[in-house]
Amino acid sequence: MRLPLMMGFALLVAGCAGQPPVAPAPPPEPVSSDPQQCLDRTDCTTKTSRTLMFVFDYAEAGGALVQRKGAWLFTPSAARPSGWPSLKIRLADPPAGRFEFASQCPAGDCRISEGDLLRVYRSYLGGEPCSLLDPKTLARCVEPETLTPSP
Repeated sequence: MRLPLMMGFALLVAGCAGQPPVAPAPPPEPVSSDPQQCLDRTDCTTKTSRTLMFVFDYAEAGGALVQRKGAWLFTPSAARPSGWPSLKIRLADPPAGRFEFASQCPAGDCRISEGDLLRVYRSYLGGEPCSLLDPKTLARCVEPETLTPSP
């Protein structure tokens, strides 16, 4: 009776020894629910790059090319209205700053509303840019998923 019990125990130990060790789960990365907020220096750098991509895509779509003065990107006052809102963006200060965004339609008849433009900008910051040229895509543009860190 002892022999079958010992063989069963030996098989159990041998089976467990053949399993690869389980690596501990990495700690959860902090996630901000606000795309305009930086989590750290790397996140600020990434979002600054995405902001530059946004302003260049904005200019390519027909808006004025922005100028930079310090941490501010803005549509120059000398730029003539072209049916696009003027922009004013303040770049975030690392490591945990916030990107500020404002737009204004000087003529009142812009081809994109200020709210839609903010939504597109936030989609760029979130890494899922929407098109400024296609009204159908713009209508489906939603802000990136807001995730909350797990406890």
